[in-house]
Amino acid sequence: MLKTQSRWLAILLALAVIATACGGGSTDDAQSESGDTTEADDSSGDDDSGGDSDGDDSGGNVDESADGSDVASADDGADVQTGGELRIALQTEADTLNPTNTPLNRAPTLIATAIFDTLVVIDAEGQWQNNLSESWTPNDDFTSWDMTLREGITFSDGEPFNAAAVVATVDAFFSDPLTSLVFAPAFDAETPVELIDDLTVRFNASTPNAQLPTYFAEQIGMIGSPAWLAARNDDPSLDQMPIGAGPFVIEERVQDRSTVLVRNENYWNPDQAAILDRIELFTDSEGQADSTVSSLLAGDIDLLHLTDATPILQLRDEGDAITRIEDQSGEEFIMLMNATIAPFDDIRVREAATAAFPQSAYAEFITQGSADSAQTLFSADTPWHNPDLVQLGDQPELAGPLVESYCADVPEQCTDGRVDIEYQHDISDELTRMATLVGDSWSEFFNITLDVVPNDQHITQVTLGAYDTATWRYHGFSDPDVDSIFLSCNTIGALSINFSRNCNPERDALIAQQRASTDFDERYAIWTDIQQNLIDSFHYIVVEHTNWVVAADPAVGGICDATTPDGIALPCQNGGVVRLPQLFLTN
Repeated sequence: MLKTQSRWLAILLALAVIATACGGGSTDDAQSESGDTTEADDSSGDDDSGGDSDGDDSGGNVDESADGSDVASADDGADVQTGGELRIALQTEADTLNPTNTPLNRAPTLIATAIFDTLVVIDAEGQWQNNLSESWTPNDDFTSWDMTLREGITFSDGEPFNAAAVVATVDAFFSDPLTSLVFAPAFDAETPVELIDDLTVRFNASTPNAQLPTYFAEQIGMIGSPAWLAARNDDPSLDQMPIGAGPFVIEERVQDRSTVLVRNENYWNPDQAAILDRIELFTDSEGQADSTVSSLLAGDIDLLHLTDATPILQLRDEGDAITRIEDQSGEEFIMLMNATIAPFDDIRVREAATAAFPQSAYAEFITQGSADSAQTLFSADTPWHNPDLVQLGDQPELAGPLVESYCADVPEQCTDGRVDIEYQHDISDELTRMATLVGDSWSEFFNITLDVVPNDQHITQVTLGAYDTATWRYHGFSDPDVDSIFLSCNTIGALSINFSRNCNPERDALIAQQRASTDFDERYAIWTDIQQNLIDSFHYIVVEHTNWVVAADPAVGGICDATTPDGIALPCQNGGVVRLPQLFLTN
């Protein structure tokens, strides 16, 4: 039973740990029936609020040499080869590709977005845009939204794409005890979704939510064929062969090895139909990113994505020989501290650990310039970044008095004047190096028992709250409101996706306030207060902004050509996810 629980928890938390849907700050519009921004909404993806966003509008790229500007584009007259086959190496894998019962990390999300078009997408400016939807109309207080679908869409199996299909998919999502943990708190518990007519669905929020359409750029917006959903109830193996309304269909899948996609010849939007005939995606199940880069350089694969420091630096050294697009707008690498059990239930211990954390040494010896050090949840590539917010770190002189005070009050949690703690991480050479570095810095103040466990066990224990401090990678949804599920009191339970289990009513009130607002300046100011609240509570040490790198052979074009059906540009990549239908090979 424990093995089964661990497996499912690993699947569930993959969404949160590795990718939580997609990166990038977004500022969303409350839209009228025509799809235009309502007069009351002046939100913008541009950081005109006074926040110092250093990013550009291309999805949060690290530097000019990695922004996709040199990628071959059909719009610029590239010599496009019709058809052809592409080979892609992926960093991770999921048990299945069924979005209604399997939260997807970044690699399966890349596959799934080719099979399932989402209801909305996030554009290159960070704003949500219609995709399968045609319009979203809120009521006066944003507690419900009526979504109207585009007409004339069919699933790849010929089934009609209609409101009933949306309701069936969302019902399946919320009926599953695992996937429902992620988004259910944002929706009305009794009636989250209603069928209005053949093309209209009503979504009901748990609280006023002006950002609700953004949620459907994520996994919950991947709508499956009702015939497939019904068949998989009798044959769960069909979770490996999902059917959506996307530009590709899945031809073959061998879990933990490869997935083959072929062009959907009956795709509903001929202007955005797939150019390639076939894409084979390989899984780097051994985590050997260095060898994957070697395969790219040798021509054995055409495109890859990764986050590891050493291969990122190697790819940068290749210069123009490799197309490289970097994105730090999404996930954060964090040290969690469990706020519900000793010793980290005491803020003095959490503050001491934060003050003594070797931020500068971590940047020098672990990331080595492959990713930016972090102070808060938002990188400079997002419009939500505030450079004035600074967490403690590299100040070990502040830790001593805090530890001395704690040990005087709680001597049973201390030995020889140091606090006894357990430090948990999963199996990784880089995490082992980090543990050595952090252990050296903390050794004056903490007696550390290192607990290195397999990934599924690590996820299980953190989710159950059975840890002291642990490394974690998550956040990075397209709008920070979606990320609030990781910060709220109502997501703490026996299984908690508020992983630090830090309940703060003041923070909950701020979250509710920004959720109901359509004004970017107001939301920016509130999110500054939320981040300051997180800094002051000392249950996170935000270590680095995860750098997702997509690299490709220069013969691969179209990486930055993706648009919405209305012609609005999408990011070149987002947290390692590229849009597959616009990819092509040059002649």
